[in-house]
Amino acid sequence: MGACFSKVFNGCPLKLHCAVTWVLPKTRDQYLILGAEEGVYTLNLNELHEDTMEKLLPQRCTWLYVMNNVLMSVSGKSSQLYSHSLALLFDQRRHLQKRQGHLSLSTNRLTDRINPSRKFAVSVKIPDTKGCRRCSVVRNPYTDSTFLCGAVPSGLVLLLWYEPLQKFMQLKHIAVCLPEPLPIFELLVLESDELPQVCVGVRGCVTDSQTPPPNQQVKFDIIHLNNAASVPYPDSVPLKAVQVTQLDRDTVLIALEKTVKIVNMQGFPSKDLSSELTFDFTIETLVCLQDSVLAFGKHGLRGRSLHNNEITQEIVDESRVFRVLGTNRDIVLQSTPTVTPSATSNLYILTGHESSY
Repeated sequence: MGACFSKVFNGCPLKLHCAVTWVLPKTRDQYLILGAEEGVYTLNLNELHEDTMEKLLPQRCTWLYVMNNVLMSVSGKSSQLYSHSLALLFDQRRHLQKRQGHLSLSTNRLTDRINPSRKFAVSVKIPDTKGCRRCSVVRNPYTDSTFLCGAVPSGLVLLLWYEPLQKFMQLKHIAVCLPEPLPIFELLVLESDELPQVCVGVRGCVTDSQTPPPNQQVKFDIIHLNNAASVPYPDSVPLKAVQVTQLDRDTVLIALEKTVKIVNMQGFPSKDLSSELTFDFTIETLVCLQDSVLAFGKHGLRGRSLHNNEITQEIVDESRVFRVLGTNRDIVLQSTPTVTPSATSNLYILTGHESSY
């Protein structure tokens, strides 16, 4: 069965930035959690007939990640990293519902159930993370450690998930000058290193083209978290990379404008997989599956095999503009009409594709 967009909400008025999914342990209901200019909202995917979103947090939110039952967010006017207990937030909201009932905005089908006096009781600010502009999370398969790294004005903040306390603990702060802007911010794992590396860019040799030849080595702009050292490449130029994703211990996918390069950790073309995948549209988001990749563009997606570059699946709708909101666990998208981009958006979860790698 091929991939399809399963609509979960029609006519969303929120200005959305990001999305994740989470299962409430008590009820096993699956929730879509949305980060927006207007706050953090939830949608019960087991009760889509209700057609109602509920506000979970009032702060502007630009990034979300769920680890077990903990929601990490970049929120507020100062764009600070927060840790939220989802179980406690949902319990608190349930108690408020019993006392207050619904305060419903029927025109937008959104409900607002936040008690201002208690809204931060189950949320904790992560120190020294004001002005956080990018975050990346990676699990080290060799040590089973999960790291969260944030880009802040003074450099990098590295956190480690501590299972006994069910929380991310601050590990270190690295004073380093980061590129501006910062389109690439990805954690890469090496078997020989306890800490991940931070990739902040990709470089190729000096040519007239922004896409290096298929057999040419590329070089990663790496910040080493052990000593904050970075390696200069004076004989190279930055490539306009859209995304960098580590597939396995020695395979990295680099999404350029209309090309995906598959290289090893040293930047040399892969010998086991296709060294290059080509697309006829501008790639906005790349998702790795077991044996293929999904490239998302303005009007849909196309999947290609990692082994032979053949098309595995495709969805195209020129009448809609699609944007990926989240790829952690589930792939969440929004769409607006091509002719009226300011219209309310529809929300979808991608189904029928292979499970993410």
